[in-house]
Amino acid sequence: MQLLTIEDLAAYLGDSKRTIYKYIASGDCPPYIKISAKNIKFDRADVDAWLESKKVYPVSGGKIMSHLSEITNAKDMIDNAVRTGKLPWTPRAKAVLKHAEKQARKDGFDLVGTEHLIFGIFLVKECLGAKILKNLGLMESEYVRHYEPLRPVSPGETRFSEDIDKVIQFAYEQSTRWNHTYIGAEHLLVGTLMARAGQGFQILTNLGMTLDKVRDETTRPKTSEVLCGPERPLQ
Repeated sequence: MQLLTIEDLAAYLGDSKRTIYKYIASGDCPPYIKISAKNIKFDRADVDAWLESKKVYPVSGGKIMSHLSEITNAKDMIDNAVRTGKLPWTPRAKAVLKHAEKQARKDGFDLVGTEHLIFGIFLVKECLGAKILKNLGLMESEYVRHYEPLRPVSPGETRFSEDIDKVIQFAYEQSTRWNHTYIGAEHLLVGTLMARAGQGFQILTNLGMTLDKVRDETTRPKTSEVLCGPERPLQ
């Protein structure tokens, strides 16, 4: 965590201290840590996320904001990914994200990260991603044992991390490489390993999971047969 003072934030944004105080008074400001009335700190990551939410992307007939700033829960994220992506999502892939968000909220996390995404894959037991992990010898109980120490002391407002957005981008990329016409849980699993970000990636790595292993298992004849089943979205 990189903390910024009022002076640091003013310099970072190119504003005056007075302007920063106006932001705070209006409520339109990054989340901050109030140590005392005169001692306010900002996390650099929160500042960058706030700035991201201010981006305006000109389009014909109006403007749209960065989709990351609009994501506050699993439903919004799924709807946005489906709406803006070129490939449809399977029902099980959608369920993975919903379970990830619910798990993070249940455990008191303020960010839904890749550790929750992998949890979601395990919870959707019939998805191909869960089958791949099982075939590679990774049990849910073993994953949970590494996940438990990550639980925060106190809960916060749950939102999705930028790591999840990276995973989704890589999931689309991998699906395209495999000439698949949809996004499934298996693509989210591969995307996590391709993104190389977040605690989920770290846990998988510590437990011996590699990108090559998951890719090979996904494309094995007996495993890939599942791709022709109900995992695929209806066209």
